[in-house]
Amino acid sequence: MNTSGISRRRWLQFASASLVAAGIALSSPAVAANADWPTKTVKLVVPFPPGGGTDLLARALAERLSKSFGQTFVVENRPGAGAAVGTEYVARATDGHTFLFASSNHVTVPALNTHLRYDIFKDFKSISLVSDQASVFAVSPDLPGKNLTEVLAHIKANPGKYNYGTAGIGSGQHLSTAYLQQLTGIDVVHVPLKGQGEIISELLGKRIQLGFLVLSTAVPYFEAGTIRPLGVSTEQRSPFAPDIPTLSEAGVPNFVARSWLGLLGPASTPDSVVTRLHDAVVGYQNDPSYIAITDKAGMTLVNSTPAEFDAEIKRGYEQWRTVVTNANIQQQ
Repeated sequence: MNTSGISRRRWLQFASASLVAAGIALSSPAVAANADWPTKTVKLVVPFPPGGGTDLLARALAERLSKSFGQTFVVENRPGAGAAVGTEYVARATDGHTFLFASSNHVTVPALNTHLRYDIFKDFKSISLVSDQASVFAVSPDLPGKNLTEVLAHIKANPGKYNYGTAGIGSGQHLSTAYLQQLTGIDVVHVPLKGQGEIISELLGKRIQLGFLVLSTAVPYFEAGTIRPLGVSTEQRSPFAPDIPTLSEAGVPNFVARSWLGLLGPASTPDSVVTRLHDAVVGYQNDPSYIAITDKAGMTLVNSTPAEFDAEIKRGYEQWRTVVTNANIQQQ
């Protein structure tokens, strides 16, 4: 994946290719429109209510894109149906100025619901990943075992005895725990709750014994010793808690439950617009004020080529579709 902004050489190559294309097309209106893009306010649709981490990062990105392109970029919240409402809205957009600030729900929702009115592979064009957020598998300190391997062995020896909390059926925590069950053979009881705050409260109250937590908000409880972290869900350790191993390192090989944010456009988005937006997003990777915002939200800035983002969407969908099928998870 790319780790820096666009190089001068790459920009010159792109500019040269654009001029050649314009000449071949004899300055057609479509090419001229693409060269002048954006010609009006651009919408970044967030398929969740305002105020969350996705919304926060989308607004930070919109502010920077506005400055880069000399045109207003605004965030429009369209929540509903686990992100399906806003996602479908963007899939049907034809104005050339509407984009989706997507999360990994983009792949979990269709894994759960095969009757959506859009296709994540055919109706969208990938632009770039923007950030990752680690979650951590955590347990009550009372659970026997010095490390993940010993804790899992104890849980496995006591099938059905321990409870895990999630933000609801089909939530990221639910799918991650179902995946962990399938990889390790543990048998634990699902307790659907209302979100991260209630999961922590139930862990502290000993009414549940394990669960996946958003790392950035759970660190104070780890430091206090009231909840015990056993492994993060990402491929690499998190910079926010580098002493916590990955689940793969700790004893569950190949465990990855990725939680990402990224920018997508409708399938009709011209490649030239994709390239310009991609290069702008990559260019913000070293912006200190942008990094400060993502750090505060517990997110790590990442980026990708459009092809790499396509591959991540395909990989994530196949992973979660398999988990959902094997666990017979039914959307409520």
